[in-house]
Amino acid sequence: MTAGLAVTALAITMTMTTTTAANAAITVYDNGPGGERYVAMGDSVAAGPILLPQRPGGTPCFRSEKNFATQTAAAIGARKFTDATCSSATIDNITMPQGSEPPQIDAVDKNTTLVTVGPIGANDVGIVSTVSGCISLVAPGCKERDGQTVHNKIEATRAELATALAAIKKKAPRAAVVVVGYGLYIPPAGCPLVQPLTSSDADYIQGLVDHMSNVLRDSARAAGATFADLRATPGSMDHTACAAPGQRWIEGLVPASADGAISFHPTALGMQAVAPTVTSAARRAAAERNTRIVKDVRGEAVCRGSKVRLRVLTKGGPVVRTDFKVGNKFLGRDSSAPFVRFTSRKALKKHSGKLTARAKITLPDTTATYTIKISRPRCSR
Repeated sequence: MTAGLAVTALAITMTMTTTTAANAAITVYDNGPGGERYVAMGDSVAAGPILLPQRPGGTPCFRSEKNFATQTAAAIGARKFTDATCSSATIDNITMPQGSEPPQIDAVDKNTTLVTVGPIGANDVGIVSTVSGCISLVAPGCKERDGQTVHNKIEATRAELATALAAIKKKAPRAAVVVVGYGLYIPPAGCPLVQPLTSSDADYIQGLVDHMSNVLRDSARAAGATFADLRATPGSMDHTACAAPGQRWIEGLVPASADGAISFHPTALGMQAVAPTVTSAARRAAAERNTRIVKDVRGEAVCRGSKVRLRVLTKGGPVVRTDFKVGNKFLGRDSSAPFVRFTSRKALKKHSGKLTARAKITLPDTTATYTIKISRPRCSR
């Protein structure tokens, strides 16, 4: 391997950022209403440029059929999966066009139940061009030449990420949102005999990637989203760009894998390896989303003359049936919105038990019955 060859490989990667064409988000499959309805967003690390096989469409997005989002969709049994990832994307491209490519958020609607965002941000701060400027075994000192310039650019992405995540939550208020960070590209001190970077420059580059991942993590927490840390994937340290070809999860500066992976991007093996990390985060986020949905369902009892109106307020939630009770006595069932039952005030006074509604709620990944407490109105005490 030579530094010249590595620069050429990175130049190919960077050339992809200048190509634009109409290529909207791809709905990979849609098996009808209900279930998890998943949209994936992110840059080339999420898309998998040139990683074979590629989805139809080509430039500028270069989405792989093996990217981690596709594998996550299969693992969670998504009912609908839309791949909106796009190579060269910046954070702005979540809400703004990327050349002739529409904003990635266009793939999201009120029925979306899960969104993964990222990795994204590296193109905003020029990490790829920074790497190309560091390639050398005889002229170290990238960190010294750059100073805090790139780190400052990374810090500046916080506001853009907050805006993008707020826009996603507004458009898909009931969706679980997972922010995905970047992985482990090169181990401490690097591997100068394998990748043409001095030890100090290797640490500097991974430090930039870590900083970007940490900003993504902080932004996720601030937005109430879940973070998927690809660096925490078991085995990451043994499968960096320093590993032997065929064992790398991240391709080296000169591509050596037979799967089409490009410089400093996940290989097919890498996409397969990190998919469980994203899947696990998606399941955690879905559980938290389900808890929020159930909390939005509440019961109400209001006196109306000689009767008491019992009602379940769903805020548009997916309640499909409600059984009203006082203690163990069944008062009635309603199987359609607005889930109301009238009962005699006098009859209700005869029973000292608690008023409840057993609501059957269909969530994206499950159907369960929950007990909703209802406060007794004064007229029935």
